[in-house]
Amino acid sequence: MYLRILKKDLKRKKTMNVILLLFVILATMFAASSVNNIMSVINGLDNYFEKANLSDHFIINVNNNGDEIADMIAQKSSVKDFRREDQLFFDDKGVTRNGKKLIEQSSTFLALSIDNAQINYFNSDNEIITEVKEGTAYFTSTLASKSNLEIGDKFDVKIGNTQLTFSYAGIAKDAFLGSEMMGNSRILMNSSDYAKIAADEKASENNQAQIFYINGFDKKALASDLSDLPNVQFNKDQTLVRTSYIMNSIVAGLLLIVSICLLIVSFVTLRFTISFTINEDFREIGVMKALGLRNNSVRGLYLVKYFGIAVIGAAVGFVLSIPFGNMLLKKVSENMVLENGNPMLVGIICSLIVIAVILLFCWSCTKKIKKLSPIDAVRSGQTGERFKKKGVLRLEKSKLGTTGFLAVNDVFSSPKQFCIMTSIFTVCLLLIMSLANTANTLGSKKLLPTLCATQSDAYITDTEMISRLMTGESTYSELETEIEDKLAENNMPGKVHSEALLFPLLEANGKKATAAFMYCKETKASDYTYSEGYAPKYANEIALTKQLADKVDAGIGDKVNITLEGETKEYIVSAFFQSMVQLGETGRFNENADIPESAFKNVMGFQIDFDDHPDNAETENRIEKMKSVFNTKYVDDTDGFVSACIGKDVTDTLNSVKLLVIIITAIIIIMISVLMERSLISKEKSEIALMKAMGFNTRSVITQHTLRFVIVAVAASVISAVLSLPVTKLCIDPVFSIMGALNGVDYNLKPVEIYAVYPLIVIISTIAGAFITALYMKTIKASDTSDIE
Repeated sequence: MYLRILKKDLKRKKTMNVILLLFVILATMFAASSVNNIMSVINGLDNYFEKANLSDHFIINVNNNGDEIADMIAQKSSVKDFRREDQLFFDDKGVTRNGKKLIEQSSTFLALSIDNAQINYFNSDNEIITEVKEGTAYFTSTLASKSNLEIGDKFDVKIGNTQLTFSYAGIAKDAFLGSEMMGNSRILMNSSDYAKIAADEKASENNQAQIFYINGFDKKALASDLSDLPNVQFNKDQTLVRTSYIMNSIVAGLLLIVSICLLIVSFVTLRFTISFTINEDFREIGVMKALGLRNNSVRGLYLVKYFGIAVIGAAVGFVLSIPFGNMLLKKVSENMVLENGNPMLVGIICSLIVIAVILLFCWSCTKKIKKLSPIDAVRSGQTGERFKKKGVLRLEKSKLGTTGFLAVNDVFSSPKQFCIMTSIFTVCLLLIMSLANTANTLGSKKLLPTLCATQSDAYITDTEMISRLMTGESTYSELETEIEDKLAENNMPGKVHSEALLFPLLEANGKKATAAFMYCKETKASDYTYSEGYAPKYANEIALTKQLADKVDAGIGDKVNITLEGETKEYIVSAFFQSMVQLGETGRFNENADIPESAFKNVMGFQIDFDDHPDNAETENRIEKMKSVFNTKYVDDTDGFVSACIGKDVTDTLNSVKLLVIIITAIIIIMISVLMERSLISKEKSEIALMKAMGFNTRSVITQHTLRFVIVAVAASVISAVLSLPVTKLCIDPVFSIMGALNGVDYNLKPVEIYAVYPLIVIISTIAGAFITALYMKTIKASDTSDIE
């Protein structure tokens, strides 16, 4: 009996049932795939680190004093054991094909002999790489994804004065430096090939680097003991490496939010459908009760239908979630060894949860059946009494015209059903706007204060220039003068300055910490933003981030000791600020601090301020010209500089997710519009017929129905525009907090995109769904007024 009822009902309301089925399929597909992906990334990260044999702590030293650093590490009482990888660092000009750079990359490359590998590297099949044939080499991270090489393709590597030709062997997954936020690519080669390059006198003198993998008895004690290593470029524990994979988790998390939104939309749609069906079936319900069926029996009949839809939708959604999830993980799995032990089981559990939640929701929504009695079959579902006005507007006072008035009056007369649509459209729009605000902010000058830099006309982040500073080939003053001379020669005179990255030892209250300290003698400390206190006014004053201050229990007004280049001085903490450099563990010196130039081993880039203060158009022209002058594409305006520092891959990933959500949102809105309009036509068939009998043509009635949905879409757009920033802050501020910006950031809102483009997408999708469905009214004739009872 139940199957016969189900079959009959499914045939009777095909459009509503098909759309409801699609929502269940989408919700299940996203829920199963996103939960699986989150488990794969989070649990997979632990497994990946374990398989890669990562240590508790990491040191990167870009100098030729590796033996000295190793001796200092060995003397630390908290060190359990450590491993050392000797390698050679170089810039993107050192990897070429047919005489041209293979890829443009602002961060340095590292060349490593596979025989000296101290962690496990994995190939594309997730197998440990134990051997690299002579004349071949593997790429890791960005270099692999952007080189567009096929296995067997030839390329050249030049370090120092030695150049060798290699055959591409494939991708190598690097657990330590493989995330998009770490950004340093490695080339894994045979030991004999590495020995040829290492024997080069220039490379041996200028390009040596070491990575130390250190395990300790106590992680906190280990970090404190290792904090006094002099001038190492990276001195962090595994927590930071784990955090560098945050974008992979965020993408999976965003998709889970999408699936939750889809479930909410499905439930709202389900509630509307059930309510509409019960209102339409008042006679059948009244007759069934008159025949002696109990409430639960009648509710069970309706539950059968939605159980069938839920089971079919969940089954299809589960099947689709497998390839969909794999597609989403494809980019992530390029840099990670991911294993989710029971993906099928997780998918089945998610599908069963979706079915159970839908059935519980359906059971709750059918409570209205209890209120219906046999007499309702006689009364046509009405009590015959009404104590309030049907509408709130008056035609004689309206200036909207008949069609416009009827559309607006319909919305105000039935606020509940149109509020449901408004809520759905608002949720969809807010999701898109939040993603757009985040992606736009990651490539905006509004993040410049959190990168501890000031605004300039142009920025050069060329790896080759920075490498010359790191290797000691050139001093900072020489590079500054060289850039200014080239600018003057090309009729673009300007001043050059840089944010120097220093790595001193910070001590206070018996605690030690190492951090990246910013210093720029050409700017003033007051040019930067601070959250508490005042900008360092004197040479013996510094500013700290809250994270760094907490490590040594220091507050504003406290004294701390800083050791740099073997000299220890006392400083006063005058302010707190927030920074995303080194994930928030940052400090700043006053511009008058006595900092020797020999301590300048790294800079954020070279900032250029033109003497004649050109307008934006001229500045853009000069930036393009500078790319040719300096033979690099890494010359940017402020937005480009921020994007380069954050990582363009991160922004690209968010933009891809945003595009996916826009497409899904458009589909959802069209389906909702079709479902609602089809339901309203069925409910209002007699009224439509009466309007035609009174002289309204079909076009006017279609316009009226379409306008109702336009009003809803416009209302949702206005609400979303108002809530866009608060919702973005609520959802995304915690992410920026992990990256170091504890107090949140100033989001970059693009008015045209947020307040025009996305609302227009929603309005057009709404019109498309409502108008196409409203065409069905052509089949309704004036003679159908006979259905009025």
